[in-house]
Amino acid sequence: MEDTDLIIIGAGPTGMFATFCAGLREINSITLESLDTYGGQMLELYPEKDVYDVQAVPKTRAKELSDSMYKQSAIFKKRTEFNSKVTDIIPIENKKFVIEVNGEKKYTARSILICGGVGDFHPNRLNVEGEDKYNGKGLYYSIKSVDEFKDKTIAIIGGGDSAFDYQMLLSPVCKKTYIIQHNNTFKAAESSVDAVKRDSRAEIVMNTDVKKIEGDENTVKSLELFDNSSKTTKTLNVDAVVIAIGYKVNPSLFKSINLETDKRYIKVDHNYKTSIDGIYAAGDIANVSDEPKFALIAVGGAEAYIAINNIKKYLSPNASLFGGHSSSLNL
Repeated sequence: MEDTDLIIIGAGPTGMFATFCAGLREINSITLESLDTYGGQMLELYPEKDVYDVQAVPKTRAKELSDSMYKQSAIFKKRTEFNSKVTDIIPIENKKFVIEVNGEKKYTARSILICGGVGDFHPNRLNVEGEDKYNGKGLYYSIKSVDEFKDKTIAIIGGGDSAFDYQMLLSPVCKKTYIIQHNNTFKAAESSVDAVKRDSRAEIVMNTDVKKIEGDENTVKSLELFDNSSKTTKTLNVDAVVIAIGYKVNPSLFKSINLETDKRYIKVDHNYKTSIDGIYAAGDIANVSDEPKFALIAVGGAEAYIAINNIKKYLSPNASLFGGHSSSLNL
């Protein structure tokens, strides 16, 4: 097994900034990511959306922001291993841990920083006929490339912010968009709903369920809909369907340790230390008890910075808690 001072779990925005901060503090670290690339939810769920709430970046596409963050994380040449799902953390003697990856005991470390976002996340399904058959063949749970939808008629299933955000993202390139909601209420922001209502190429279909997804052998061609008001069935011809009805979240906690949790979060103190010495957590998966949680990229970065500096102090008790200003470095 390979030995290191710190294992960082997750290469989403918080994990990538933590990797950079570990380099700033000269901590020997390895970052493990279960997916095959960096970016976490940012790349998996909304790579084509614009992000506005990162300091000094007025507006940037999520994919471009993710690329920049990964480039920053690599400044100190710290390793990031992809397709590396941490399946267990096992305490051993001398205040160290064995980190099991994909079922294999692979690393030992003196400390761990969990930056796993919301943990494993999987899209909620409609569970209707045709959903499995056309997954990736005109049926999508997120939008990776707007250009794939050019000049197409699209149905977006859902009534929350994701559904309306996808509609506003796709509308400029689509021939027509439908938003199909199973009841008569929306969870999306009023401003988003109003914007879609003003869109001449958009149509909102309320109180309607999708009963079947149909097509040929290659792609989606139509949806069978059931109107809950009139109790009638109709066919809607479409070129693609986006299912935006939320995600199931699994925090992916580990069988050999018992981290204290608070609701769906790993409970941490103000140093982002968990209930186990040597294990820290930051980002969407962590929260200080009884304090509001702000699941924002900028906030996750601040949490990563605090955690890494406290990890430095944990690993080297004589070290300064504050590592200095990066502007004094010549990188």
